[in-house]
Amino acid sequence: MLFPCLLLAICLGSFGCGSDSEKPAVGSITVTDVNGSEQPAIKSLTAGSGTYLDVALTNDTAHLGADWTVICGDALPPGTPLPPGQTVDTSCGSFTPVHTASAPVPSYALNANGIVTYYTAPATPPSSGTVTLYAAASADHSRFSALTLVIAGQPISVGIVASTPPPFTLSTSSTMSLTGTLSNDYTAGGGNISWSLACQSSDCGSLSATTTKSGTAINYTAPANVPMGNTVTVTATSVTNPAVSDSIVITIT
Repeated sequence: MLFPCLLLAICLGSFGCGSDSEKPAVGSITVTDVNGSEQPAIKSLTAGSGTYLDVALTNDTAHLGADWTVICGDALPPGTPLPPGQTVDTSCGSFTPVHTASAPVPSYALNANGIVTYYTAPATPPSSGTVTLYAAASADHSRFSALTLVIAGQPISVGIVASTPPPFTLSTSSTMSLTGTLSNDYTAGGGNISWSLACQSSDCGSLSATTTKSGTAINYTAPANVPMGNTVTVTATSVTNPAVSDSIVITIT
């Protein structure tokens, strides 16, 4: 029984048989430009925007490169293997391509295709506010590098669309239709719009509703008498962010 034990001792002592030294090592995920040139590191992206990335592998003896995946939320604890069958979840963003060769881009290459990937952030920020990108060695998915990014929303905007083109003129007691639209409100249900009237008289007319969903039409009815100054201002305000609003001025005749 000495011979097998001697072989095992030689193997462990000289070559590290079955040790981590034989497994691929995945470097840090690097932000690049389209040509693979390194760019400053980032900590966040705006919803719908994106960035080029690459990753360098060592000990990738079969030259299999890396597979890219993303999950919503913070990174798994260091050393935790990726979930079996991990796939790209487009609700957390997506990669083009999902597989790359090891960086850097060789000097003789005509472009960075196949070495640089482009990550596109989800159109809506995830509920956790963050995503984690993974570059895993294709030869062994337990060997990976991770990058966690904050996904920030686009600024909320509000607009008013009237049933008639500007300039807006309305005779006393007449009615016109107004529709408020919200953009980039990530509140569950899409957010709400609050409506208000302002003029230089006590009677500015009336609205058929004071709170609506985006895209819902309401009716504005002019006052029975022409107000002082002859105008009424109709304002639509984001309920989520009251600092954001849009207004139109209607001349009452």
